[in-house]
Amino acid sequence: MDSRGWFSLLAVVALCGLAVAAVPAQGSPLPGVRVSLVADSTELTVGDLVTLSLIVSHPVDSTVVVPRLEREWGVFEVQAQTSVQTVSLEGGVRTVAKQFRVTLFSPGTFETPELPVSVRGSDGTLALISPNPVQLTVNSVLSSPEDELKDLRPPADFSTPFWERPIVLALIVVVPLGLLGGTAFILYRRSRPVGEPTIASPDQRTPWEVATQELDRIASLGLPGTGDMKGHYTLVAAVLRRYLGETFLREAGGVRAEDRSTDELAAHIRQSSLDYRRAGLVIELLQESDLVKFANHEPTAVRALEVATLVREFVELTIPTFSNAASAGTAATQGTVP
Repeated sequence: MDSRGWFSLLAVVALCGLAVAAVPAQGSPLPGVRVSLVADSTELTVGDLVTLSLIVSHPVDSTVVVPRLEREWGVFEVQAQTSVQTVSLEGGVRTVAKQFRVTLFSPGTFETPELPVSVRGSDGTLALISPNPVQLTVNSVLSSPEDELKDLRPPADFSTPFWERPIVLALIVVVPLGLLGGTAFILYRRSRPVGEPTIASPDQRTPWEVATQELDRIASLGLPGTGDMKGHYTLVAAVLRRYLGETFLREAGGVRAEDRSTDELAAHIRQSSLDYRRAGLVIELLQESDLVKFANHEPTAVRALEVATLVREFVELTIPTFSNAASAGTAATQGTVP
């Protein structure tokens, strides 16, 4: 299931569970219009993703325009947002919903900024209605005294005699062993019969073969089952980065994906031939991996396995796309040869 289908399912579930608690926006100038904003969690830690569901109920003879948020929404950072979907239509009232996945990167208590919904009534009256703000509490990742930053270690004590220091003793042992090993290697090379040099055969596998085989290896490790989410996400993100670097980013100028941050990589991905929906999915997966690796985000084992499945599906679905593009480029090049 892609991210859009996942968000649609969450919208229906959130609406069914929260429709009774939806509160009309304060001072709504249009009768029968109700706008509410609901969060799937109000307690989170720095870097956690929270889903905000915007639910609008209005008469069927009125028109509603739900805004699309920029990436920076006040102090919130918008990671993804769905399209507007009609989730119910009964009794002359239409209920629509849209979801936003946002995150915060500093601890404290925050309220969502204004989210004006444009509503035009049956009589032509136009009004901007905002839902009541949602208050979110962001806790620090350093949640216990043991997690607090420790003082720097004191300066090294150099009062020990020079010849008794551990590093000197280690060098006394390592240097002779290194010289002995180097001499043995030289003698071994000279004793080998002279012949043709051995040349390692290049890897003949295609980028998608490399990616799928590596994903099979990662699956065999079973890291989510052992609780090693960081290791699992690190390996899966490396597969995705290498595949992008050898396919879509190579045709966009040969960007080395392993050496770029996710934000830098996102700019190159948007300039490649990758379509908008798949580009958004790839960037979202890389950002989620960064949260696990650097912000101590703890996803469920089910979500960790789903991320690996999404990467595999992306590789399999883009094989014909990139193959056709590469073939067309080759044909065009051959056509210019006199």
